[in-house]
Amino acid sequence: MAVKRVVIVGGGGAGDAAAFALRKKGFDGEVVIFSADQNRPYDRPYLSKEFLRAEVELAKVFLHDEDEYSKQKIELHLNQRVVGGSLAGRTVELEGGSKTRFDVLVLGLGGTPRWLPGVPRLENVHTLRSLRDCQALRKALKESSRVLLIGAGFIGAEVGASARQLGKEVLMVEAAPVPLTRALGQEVGEIYASIHRSKGVDLRTGTTVEAWHTKGKRVEGVTLSKGGREEVDLVLLAVGIDPSLDVPKALGLPIEAGGVSVDEGLRAADGVYCAGDIALHPHPVLGRAIRVEHWEVAKNQGRAIGAAIVGGHTPYTKVPYFWSDQYDVSLEYRGHASGDDFAVWRGDPKSLAFSVFYLRDGLVNGVLSMNDKKTNEAGGKLIESRRRVEEAALANTGVDLLDLIPAASS
Repeated sequence: MAVKRVVIVGGGGAGDAAAFALRKKGFDGEVVIFSADQNRPYDRPYLSKEFLRAEVELAKVFLHDEDEYSKQKIELHLNQRVVGGSLAGRTVELEGGSKTRFDVLVLGLGGTPRWLPGVPRLENVHTLRSLRDCQALRKALKESSRVLLIGAGFIGAEVGASARQLGKEVLMVEAAPVPLTRALGQEVGEIYASIHRSKGVDLRTGTTVEAWHTKGKRVEGVTLSKGGREEVDLVLLAVGIDPSLDVPKALGLPIEAGGVSVDEGLRAADGVYCAGDIALHPHPVLGRAIRVEHWEVAKNQGRAIGAAIVGGHTPYTKVPYFWSDQYDVSLEYRGHASGDDFAVWRGDPKSLAFSVFYLRDGLVNGVLSMNDKKTNEAGGKLIESRRRVEEAALANTGVDLLDLIPAASS
């Protein structure tokens, strides 16, 4: 069947990238995006950094000028939530009951911020996911003096860094003994924590909120499991997201391990693709199923889906990549590993210019770099090569990592 109409559900990085990739690859049928957001697609990383700090104007945040969608003949429907559909009928159903047909369906649904039990829903308690969230948080930051961040993951840490750069006091509470241990390992987590403490963040690890002290519609303070009562005037809850799976479930798509099970080419069913936070993807390079909640991954998967719809189904092989800027530290990560993998260090951790390679069975599965872009790029090529490498060679800064790829033994 010739594809004449592609419907994209989700106006984030994945959906937007898929739409523009379709046009770039020469697709001349209908391209329709349904987005529950009130704003046209925007560059989410700005929300915890430059836009939050008022260093860039609103226009800079959007991925495309408003008229670019009409120029590319992309129908962009904002404030339109898809709630279900039928694979047999090739339709999706919108909130309100109307239905629209598709030949190919792309789901880039993202996720919603987790709200911990017991956290009050008051006017100075925020999450950060959308541009609207950011605008509310930016306004609140101007009026606050001491910010409480619940969670020391990347969003919490980036907002914490931005708040410190704006001159705010920051209290960061993390339940784990060391931040990011599960993803990056204890030693990297300790360095990460020390960076924030050196910048004046009051980081409390192994700590939770035991009680919330409120007045009217606002939080005025909290009692911590360690350290007693602390006064705060702004709270950000940054404890991850829950992937948005209601629509995939309604369509009867396979759900596994918190995501939609897709094939190597990101296809969940005939003519149905998933990208970004919801996609559990059997990565053909890494050799296992992974689900990655990062902006660059969502965009790259969206582009690949657009290309596949036009050019034919093909495995998606790009190695995951993400980055995070905090203060004067540039962090980059390629691959997909765990803090339990064997870590090989290269460079000087004390000067915050180093990389860590994460090995499993002698293969590099991930590489994290701080202020070490060249090593990170070479590490990505080592991951792609799937060649066994000597730990000593990885650690030796006198060895050109690119030379290890042809020289390594399989």
